[in-house]
Amino acid sequence: MNRATELPVGVTTGGALLPDETLLRIASGKDLPGAKPGDYHLGAGETVNEAAERSWTYLRGKYAALRDKLDELPDDDPAIGVTREYWLTRLFHELEFGRLPLVGAGGLASDDGEKQFAISHHWQHVPIHLLGWGVTLDRRSKGVAGAADAAPQSLVQEYLNRSTAALWGIVTNGRLLRVLRDSSVLAGAAYIEFDLEAIFDGEAFDAFVLLYRVAHASRFEVRGEDAGPATCWLEKWRLEAIDSGARVLDQLRLSVKDAIETLGTGFIQHPDNGTLRKALADRDNRDVTPETMHRALLRVVYRLLFLFVVEDRDVLFAPDTPLAAQDRYMAFFATARLRRVAARRHGGPHSDQWQALTLVLDGLGRRDGLPSLGVPALGGIFKPTPADQPLFGCALTNEHLFKAVRSLSRVRDLKARRIRPVDFRHLGAEELGSVYEWLLEYVPKHDPAQRTFKLLELSGNDRKKTGSYYTPSSLVDCLLDTTLDPVIDDAVKSGRTREEQEKALLALTICDPACGSGHFLVAAARRIAKRLAFVRTGDPEPGEKDVRHALREVVSQCVYGVDLNPMAIELAKVSLWLEAVEPGKPLGYLDAHLRVGNALLGTTPKLLARGLPDDAFKPIEGDDKKWVTALKKRNKTEREAYEMRARQAQGELFDDFGLRSGTAELAEEMTDIADLGDDTWDKVHKQAEKFQKLQQSTEYLEAKLLADAWCAAFVWVKAPDAPPAITTRNLLDIQQGRVAHEIDAELKKLVEQYRFFHWHLEFPEVFGVSEGDEATGADDRTGWAGGFSCVLGNPPWDKVDFEDKKYFSVVDPSIAAISGTARRTRIAEWIEEQPEEGARYLAARRTVKSTFHFASQSGAFPLCARGLTVKGVTMLQVDQLFAERFASIVASDGCAGCIIPTAIGTSAGAQYLFQDFTKRGSIKALYDFENRKPHFVDVHSSYKFCLLSLTGRGSHESAAKLAFFLYDTPDLDNAGCVLELSPEEIHLINPNTGTLPIFRSRRDADLTASIYRRIPVLCNESDPMGGPWGIRFKPTLFHMTDDSGLFRKREDLEAEGWDLDGNVFVRGGERMLPLYEGKMVHHFDHRWNSYYGTGNEDRRQLTSAEKQESATVADPRYWVSEVDIPRKDKNGEEIFLPGVTTRLADVEWERDWLCGWRDVCRATDERTAIPTFIPRTAVGHTYPLMLPQVSPDLTASLIATQSSFVYDYVSRQKIGGMHMALMTWKQLPVPSPEALAAHVPFIVPRVLELVYSAHDMAPLARELGDYGAPFQWDESRRAIIRAELDAYFFHLYGIAAEDVDYIMETFRTENGGLKHNDIAKYGTYRTKDLILDLYARMKAAGASLDTPLVDRENFTSALVPPPGLGPRHAGLAEGR
Repeated sequence: MNRATELPVGVTTGGALLPDETLLRIASGKDLPGAKPGDYHLGAGETVNEAAERSWTYLRGKYAALRDKLDELPDDDPAIGVTREYWLTRLFHELEFGRLPLVGAGGLASDDGEKQFAISHHWQHVPIHLLGWGVTLDRRSKGVAGAADAAPQSLVQEYLNRSTAALWGIVTNGRLLRVLRDSSVLAGAAYIEFDLEAIFDGEAFDAFVLLYRVAHASRFEVRGEDAGPATCWLEKWRLEAIDSGARVLDQLRLSVKDAIETLGTGFIQHPDNGTLRKALADRDNRDVTPETMHRALLRVVYRLLFLFVVEDRDVLFAPDTPLAAQDRYMAFFATARLRRVAARRHGGPHSDQWQALTLVLDGLGRRDGLPSLGVPALGGIFKPTPADQPLFGCALTNEHLFKAVRSLSRVRDLKARRIRPVDFRHLGAEELGSVYEWLLEYVPKHDPAQRTFKLLELSGNDRKKTGSYYTPSSLVDCLLDTTLDPVIDDAVKSGRTREEQEKALLALTICDPACGSGHFLVAAARRIAKRLAFVRTGDPEPGEKDVRHALREVVSQCVYGVDLNPMAIELAKVSLWLEAVEPGKPLGYLDAHLRVGNALLGTTPKLLARGLPDDAFKPIEGDDKKWVTALKKRNKTEREAYEMRARQAQGELFDDFGLRSGTAELAEEMTDIADLGDDTWDKVHKQAEKFQKLQQSTEYLEAKLLADAWCAAFVWVKAPDAPPAITTRNLLDIQQGRVAHEIDAELKKLVEQYRFFHWHLEFPEVFGVSEGDEATGADDRTGWAGGFSCVLGNPPWDKVDFEDKKYFSVVDPSIAAISGTARRTRIAEWIEEQPEEGARYLAARRTVKSTFHFASQSGAFPLCARGLTVKGVTMLQVDQLFAERFASIVASDGCAGCIIPTAIGTSAGAQYLFQDFTKRGSIKALYDFENRKPHFVDVHSSYKFCLLSLTGRGSHESAAKLAFFLYDTPDLDNAGCVLELSPEEIHLINPNTGTLPIFRSRRDADLTASIYRRIPVLCNESDPMGGPWGIRFKPTLFHMTDDSGLFRKREDLEAEGWDLDGNVFVRGGERMLPLYEGKMVHHFDHRWNSYYGTGNEDRRQLTSAEKQESATVADPRYWVSEVDIPRKDKNGEEIFLPGVTTRLADVEWERDWLCGWRDVCRATDERTAIPTFIPRTAVGHTYPLMLPQVSPDLTASLIATQSSFVYDYVSRQKIGGMHMALMTWKQLPVPSPEALAAHVPFIVPRVLELVYSAHDMAPLARELGDYGAPFQWDESRRAIIRAELDAYFFHLYGIAAEDVDYIMETFRTENGGLKHNDIAKYGTYRTKDLILDLYARMKAAGASLDTPLVDRENFTSALVPPPGLGPRHAGLAEGR
């Protein structure tokens, strides 16, 4: 078949090593770096083509001599000596390699030294394997050195994959020459092939020029004395091609969008399509809408793309297709021809080309195909479905078809400023998936007046709306390394014979519960197929045909996927079919393994057997609270009676009585379907027929109805005027076949709306459920046995929450543009103005609220739901729910892996889920990335995500492999990047939550663990008293959003006659207290920032000169009443909202000062843990309060401890986001009050002088025993006092001198941080210098937790007067 990309005869590529378009540019020597004559070591005035022509002339003679010599040899002679002597040595000499060095008898060794490779020659870092004319490159040749143990290409490819020094290589038998590259992450080989026989026999000089330009020695040379192989021109060309391909992909997305719009508009505008226009205009016609038309158009586009690909890959025709039929097809019906014609012609009003194309598309979906054209019966994407109905029988002009085809088949490379053809030969699932994910940003719009069809971008962006992001292949491959590869290895190890190993590999089950376009499934299938082909052929790098054949089997038998979006499932099938298509065979039947449904909304045998929980009856938006209460009471009575009868019947609860049902028959039927095979049209049709019969079977329908009803009970509208709600009694009736009509109708509606998905019913061959107590090996959490061998995916990164802005970005962008109360008011008006649209809006809100209710109350996600019990946690994360689902559906000896926000290991809401992972040793690896590259373009660069790999419950990892702050996957190869932590070490560091510390190195891990072995956490929740400090916490005194109605602005208070005294407004005996926020404070400084407006950034840092005035205060954005605030409730009754005094009284805090910490922080800030004292006042939630139940002296020592660098260093190992969460603060190491008591005399005077610099901190000073005036603010003196404290705490924490130096060096970033700021300000890292000097002096005094320093006894401060006795402001401070 002629390909649309016209490489010279005799040149082919495999594995997309260099795209055809790049090779054509190389052949021309234009628009490409490294293509000048000088780059080929040629002299001035000499061109590459002239040099190639000289070599061509010389080599033609040598080739003729070779053929003569070969004629003298027997047919079975490998001809190695003759080929090398008469041909290959000359060829490589002309390519400037000179005399190729022979490899010794031992061969070339892999990096790990485990294997030797019998490669014949080695030039610099390039393996070059020279064989004979009679030796095939793709099969082993018995008795031939370098080909006996493995196929020659496989041999060289495996060496490249297992050697870091070798990146590119060459293998040739004189007949074929292939340029190879390391392809360790690919399923098949990657190469550029030159058919030397065809080139020289056919006098194809243009092909030889390309050979000369690609395989010349200068292409492999490293550029620089210490440079690696990645600096060679071939690699630079490859990287340029990848960059170019990324640009093409960006444009392909636009092209697909343009094609959909062109086709849609074309169908609407065609004169013969009046029925379509009428259906679109009919608002009651739900079958033909812009949305259903969009789906039909997508199917047309993906059919076209599929056909483009299989034509260009030469895999359309069956091997026995008559050449005449092939020629007829290529001449008149091929899409290659259509693409050529569309590129040259505008097209007209006729529809003949669409009719011809439709003939082919329809033929591909028929049992017999189109024999006269050689069109095979593929089925699959080409089989008509109800989704095609909107466009059935519609006509399309040549003009619109040609324009759409042009959009699909070529793109504009803006950087290169030229039109480029799309390389369909190498278009894969990754590209299709990227296009699909990008299209989620658009919604279809039909303009009946203009008769147009458009895709409009969402102002909220649907990809963000769904949390879906296309996953780069590098991340997918990295996740497969840690998650799938061990599963594959175990499968191979389980078999002793080749047949047993094949069977074990084909028995693997791989699932992506949020599969999208199937990217993970395709990548996983490739890996399994490659290993399967290896087992069958014995070649670690099997040939393309062997891998393709294995892929078809793997896709049919091993791959499972679920997605809520039907079009995603359609595309996942297309992606898998593209990988698995084999000439002469139909597309496999995938419907039984790729299912539409909500992977999170479903029940399990265990949950179902317990009856309906009372928690199903909690009011949701739209419910009647009294009605819900009554239903809950009724259900409780029914459930308890059900449980009692079950116990009486069996003695054990829920064995085979009640709502449990087995799935053995369903599993057997699914196995029978798989055993039919799919290598013929009839077999595929039989599979489809049997699967449809299974889904209509009584056993399946009854089990599904019961499971659906259980789920529906949670989301059912519970009100007097709604259909009767389901309770436990109804479930028992349904099991007996008694379903009330009203319930049945509502249930069907809810099933369609929520798409409940019950894993044990949809995949009964994977999840075994027995009838009763025969459930051997069943998971006690789910009630099923089995599970998937491997679960993979990148689930949506989103929260279970309804956001009006996102909803109205599609429905009415003008409402989305409004914010706050104004938007809520406008929505209420809009609902009244448009009751039909309003009803849809309310239904959408309820759907999300109901989903939250199900996830939090059903018991399906007990660990995530438990996270809601943590104070401050109000949301469930979709990604974390999926992580819990992954863990529940993976087999006990399997593995699960997901790409997910790192918050799963660090956030309060996920703590119980992650604690479960750590306690049972389930974590294999967690690799944390910052999105700075970016990997996900629409995600902020600072966002952290991770690759998380887990074992099934039957396995235990002794240590988890961890890496943090990664930029890209190659960072994992850096020495010391990956560290290991045991479950015990994780528990030691975070005993309350089991969440993850975030270490940059093994040294950080060892240092942190050693600290925790010596120093306890602040609050150990396993201690009934909470630990020795007995601290109470108030994370939110005033919430900056929820309590904003209580906040007063400066201008309003002044207008009402309030006077400002310091930063307190007074009027008569009333006071409005300043609302302190985290950004206003810093270490030992409650006057860090002052606000001058109400904007978040309307603040400035107070200067040192200002702080030298003891009356200077920090101004807030808002003020809050000291006493309770009167308000009117909705009934007009007067109520009082608590003010500052009441709120502090509620937490039993009577002191006239407060202490807490800044909530907003990052591990990369100059400082992270920032506690401080402030006056007794109002505080926002960005300044959580600590309420210690110890003396003020010990409290001051506590704040000093938490202000130290050693404490801050540990805190930075735990911050994965932008908040110092309460759970993190509680688990930071602090010496006990008893241990610190002996150090109070040294610590407190220093804290006093640092904190008491203004009159408003006098109450604290009094409680610390000081009745003098505030201390003067002296920057240099403060620096020494703080350094003394920091050095002292390094000793109290037991930190060695070299580790002190190391810790201080961590307080820097690439462009800033404490170190760089110090150097910029002082010319040296002053803070570290001071601390190290003082540390040494204190060490000489023997300072430690057991040996306190005593001023002027075993330690004398350099300050005169000493700390705590420093200069003060004149006069006495105000007394209490």
